[in-house]
Amino acid sequence: MLPSASRARLLGKAEYILLGCFLIALPLVEAPKNVFLAAYVLTWLAGSLRQHNFGLSSRAWDALFAALLLLPLLSVVSSAPYPRVWKDLGDIASYVLLGWTLARTRVTARQSIGLIACAVGATLIGVVHGYAVLALDAKRIWLQLNSVGHVNHSALYGAGAGMLACGLSVYARGLSARGRWLAVAAALACFGGVVAFASRGAFVAYLFGVVVIALPCLLMQGRRFAMVAAGSLVMAALVAFAAQNLVWMVAQEKNGSSLLQKTLDNVRDNDVTSARGRLARTAIEYWRQRPLLGLGVANFSAVSPAQVEAWVTARGEVFEPESYLFSNHAHNVYFNTLAERGALGELLLLGLGIAWAWLLWRRRPRSGMADVDALAWASGVAGWSVVFVGGVFNTTLHHEHGMLCLFGLALLLGARPTAGGREPV
Repeated sequence: MLPSASRARLLGKAEYILLGCFLIALPLVEAPKNVFLAAYVLTWLAGSLRQHNFGLSSRAWDALFAALLLLPLLSVVSSAPYPRVWKDLGDIASYVLLGWTLARTRVTARQSIGLIACAVGATLIGVVHGYAVLALDAKRIWLQLNSVGHVNHSALYGAGAGMLACGLSVYARGLSARGRWLAVAAALACFGGVVAFASRGAFVAYLFGVVVIALPCLLMQGRRFAMVAAGSLVMAALVAFAAQNLVWMVAQEKNGSSLLQKTLDNVRDNDVTSARGRLARTAIEYWRQRPLLGLGVANFSAVSPAQVEAWVTARGEVFEPESYLFSNHAHNVYFNTLAERGALGELLLLGLGIAWAWLLWRRRPRSGMADVDALAWASGVAGWSVVFVGGVFNTTLHHEHGMLCLFGLALLLGARPTAGGREPV
């Protein structure tokens, strides 16, 4: 059981400001986001030491966070003869420490709204900036967020921010009517961004998350909410059409393609999965050689095709080059984790997904639930959907979108609603 609720640690003013600055900088500028994150973690530690209060947590979640830090380290230490890529451990430590510290902190409804607004607003600024760069930079063929980078990563980040905005529009009852409509507009604008980024995985993750977030409210409010949802669907279709055509107008002489065009091209080429089956086969071959801890973090590209051919032929099998694809990562979080962190890493990833989903089920919105708890639940859905639904199509849970997802999980863990007068396990 958790410690008494009287020992709950509240988010301090300095921590709140630093965390808000971090969420604003996260998709926009590289160095400041690292500075703000480090300042937040150090301020949290200093405040916890001064108060002799490190917040509430369960042993199971503490163990999960610790494993998320330690297991990648073990995979790197044991990665020889492949490279020991230490720098990627810094990224892992960043998102784990962000999630772990915030998960032990109680955030008020006002603070939740403010932090989510920072994340969503910065994303929309980043999309506008991305359009400007796409129009002015002759070498840029894809829309992307400045500090997030690659179009697929930017799309995942935009999907996460859009789901956070959806949560605000549905569950932030403390907002004025104008504020809630602004949240709806932000969610629709983020949806337009996801369409413009042309990532089918992020598109599916966004739709899945929005449906899950909206469903409890639909069940509780019925016809009234259904009318708003229907209007939002119509608006979403218009926004998607506008976003796709805006990308076409800005980059019509370049080689980029829209979400629809990319899908049609894959169907025409009989490659709907964009070679992900071949990448999965490559990942499984890597795992067969290093089953427990894998090749090591960030080592998916460290093996040569000649080495894979030698492994296959040594087993007495015929090596068929067209059945494999060699890339920087597997474009699937499950196969990428299996290859780089082995069976232990895969079990940890699945354990995190199951524990996270179970927590979402237990804390799903009910009549009379406080805004802060409902918002935390919606934020948790946003993070889960990006990691585990988007992860079917892309390698998730790293860098900026990993931090945004752990922010969502942390809000969920920090809310700690009670039921029947008892603290949850």
